[in-house]
Amino acid sequence: MTAPDLESLRPFCRDQAAFEQLKQVLAQAVLPVDQPPQTQALEAQRRSAEAASQAKSRFLAMMSHELRTPLNSILGLSALLSRQVVGPLNSKQAEYLNYINSSGEHLLAIISDILDLSKIEAEQEHLRLTEVSIPELCQSCLAMVQPRASEKGLTINHHIAPDNLTCIADERRLRQMLLNLLSNAIKFTPQGQVTLAVQGQETLVEFRVEDTGIGIPPGQLQQIFQPFTQIDRDLNRQFDGTGLGLALTQQLAQLHGGYLRVESAIDCGSCFFLYLPKHRDPQAVGPDRQTSPRRRRSENSVRQLVIIDSELDHHQTLLTYVKACGWQVKGCEAWSEVHQYLRQQPTHRLPQLLIVGDREANNPELLGHLHQINRARFPHHFKIALLSAEQDSGQLAAIAPSVDTCIQLPLTIPKLERMLSL
Repeated sequence: MTAPDLESLRPFCRDQAAFEQLKQVLAQAVLPVDQPPQTQALEAQRRSAEAASQAKSRFLAMMSHELRTPLNSILGLSALLSRQVVGPLNSKQAEYLNYINSSGEHLLAIISDILDLSKIEAEQEHLRLTEVSIPELCQSCLAMVQPRASEKGLTINHHIAPDNLTCIADERRLRQMLLNLLSNAIKFTPQGQVTLAVQGQETLVEFRVEDTGIGIPPGQLQQIFQPFTQIDRDLNRQFDGTGLGLALTQQLAQLHGGYLRVESAIDCGSCFFLYLPKHRDPQAVGPDRQTSPRRRRSENSVRQLVIIDSELDHHQTLLTYVKACGWQVKGCEAWSEVHQYLRQQPTHRLPQLLIVGDREANNPELLGHLHQINRARFPHHFKIALLSAEQDSGQLAAIAPSVDTCIQLPLTIPKLERMLSL
């Protein structure tokens, strides 16, 4: 495509940045002219498909903030109302709020799966590999799925040996993989039992999740690992879900250097095998960052916090909650305001907490601003919390060592309480 042809596409782009990105994509699709026409056609189709897949993955990955921010208000405000922060509720109001909150949590889970899968496909997923204690992790996963199993009258069994078994994994992602497999087993098992068994091999750790459920037809054993695929595709589907859990689990396993496989028979149940590396790869894992020890605050000190973000209006849930907890809040829309506020405060009025909002988290100059704040020159060391819609982005990885905690949106009451307890 020539330069004049490219200029004709400019009206279809929302701004200059989008137009430049389009030109880069088209530039990558330029084909060698010395290939036969048929080869050129096939190559063009391949590159077009790759460009479309990459564009889709980048789009979904960038949508994280836009999708999570509305849920921030839905979940946060419904939780505040449920706790009767602004007044008492009658039974019907409490019932409706529970519906709102549970629906919001369900929507969050769907959005998180879509975004996680898109981040992996866009090669934006960054694992935080550590040595994970498998017995502790498995027990916590079993405790989380036990209520659902009890509702269906299912028995949960587990066989984990030995007690000191460990593997190298991102603990959050490993928990996500096991919960996906256990939840799937419970979902597709009308009666009987679900078993989690773990054993160490020479270089791998094998996690086996076995059920006595409906089973999977032989022709669909590989299809179930495709996104948005379920074994019941009829309009009157019996089982809810997006069909993303297994696809995401397989991608995460491969990202760890492991793999996922399945054995199944109709009406006899299914057995999923997850294999992850047992030993640490020194070249793949950097030194673990240690969290700085907490310092006790005087019970008599006035609790102060500063929040910095370019748009403070969408933090109403946070502000309402922290004020209800007795905190005094100073909102700033620019770092110059933060520096001025810190300089002007007397010793006994300095804040205990600085919150960096999610919009400011995307500021490319954020790391420089954080370095300008020398917390050592203040009489007491205050904490810095970062709000972000992205859990493992490259920007967040660079900023994480300069803050005390990173809180992923949407905010929930437990997350707020954890942040205020720093």
